[in-house]
Amino acid sequence: MNTYIFLYPETSFFEVNLVAYFMKTKGNVFIVTERENKIICTNEGVKILSDAFIDEVQVEDIDAFIICGGEIKNISNKPLLYNIINKCKEKNKIVGGICAGRDLVKNAIDLVDHSEKTCVIDNIILSPGYEYVDFALEVGRKADIFEDEDDYKETINFFKFFQHPE
Repeated sequence: MNTYIFLYPETSFFEVNLVAYFMKTKGNVFIVTERENKIICTNEGVKILSDAFIDEVQVEDIDAFIICGGEIKNISNKPLLYNIINKCKEKNKIVGGICAGRDLVKNAIDLVDHSEKTCVIDNIILSPGYEYVDFALEVGRKADIFEDEDDYKETINFFKFFQHPE
């Protein structure tokens, strides 16, 4: 399973940190940026080094494509990003957008979504930024990373309700 997470300057990495953690349990996680942004400085003040540039990514290699929230005016090549989102959707890849990334996905696929909650529409997962735990859970569920329903419920209890397994 290959998960690609698209980041850009002033991105809010906390929104996708849990997605990266979950998806790493079943495969590889790659940070993708635009060519002019090899190092991303996040809203949290953390510098993240890109694994690949968006113009080098092959849709065939993607199992999940995640777009973080942040300052979307800092994305210089939205048509390329929209193209990748649409190709991923056409090939039934998982596409996730959180916060501003949610708006990017909706604009790319011309989707009208009025939900204020995390929602799953076919292979698309959309979430407001404050539901980053729900977003990660839905991406993980769509990617079938949980062993069974008990594993999923245990993960919910731990990460959402702060309950340790007994």
